[in-house]
Amino acid sequence: MNRRSLSAESLHSPPSSDSTSSKHVILKTRTHDRWTVICSIIGLVGILHASWMLIAPEHWYHNLPAGVPEYGPLNVHFIRDIGCIFLLVGCGMIVAAFYLPYRLPLFTMHTAFYLLHMFVHVYEVVSGRIRLSMFWTDLPGVYVPAMIFFILNVFLIKQVRSQGTVLYHRVRK
Repeated sequence: MNRRSLSAESLHSPPSSDSTSSKHVILKTRTHDRWTVICSIIGLVGILHASWMLIAPEHWYHNLPAGVPEYGPLNVHFIRDIGCIFLLVGCGMIVAAFYLPYRLPLFTMHTAFYLLHMFVHVYEVVSGRIRLSMFWTDLPGVYVPAMIFFILNVFLIKQVRSQGTVLYHRVRK
């Protein structure tokens, strides 16, 4: 391998004409469709929620309609830790909105976080740690989003499977 082949210029130049290959598979990285809108909205809401948790954890603790004080005393450090997770999954959804190859894995990770979060709440109600009426308090902010994301994830998986190798397109020389 010579010096020219390792330069940045050679990494971005079109492939040389090769008699053995007339087609090249190129990754389609950007797309704009209804999933772009869905992922963008979900991501922005997640980032806003995370920002509230990171900037004003005491305000979040006392003013989130979900009755957070029912789950235990104020722990600013813990609220900020969870805010970091919401920030990561929110940013992941923004990336998923615009980059097709990452959409399904990022959306699935986002959905998994919300489902696991929901299962923690279910466990706490079923085990008796939290009173049963907290189910209704948590319904709009924990259970409904997790179920919506799960359903959307199923639709996204079906779309990706039905389109087969839609993540790639062939370019002719």
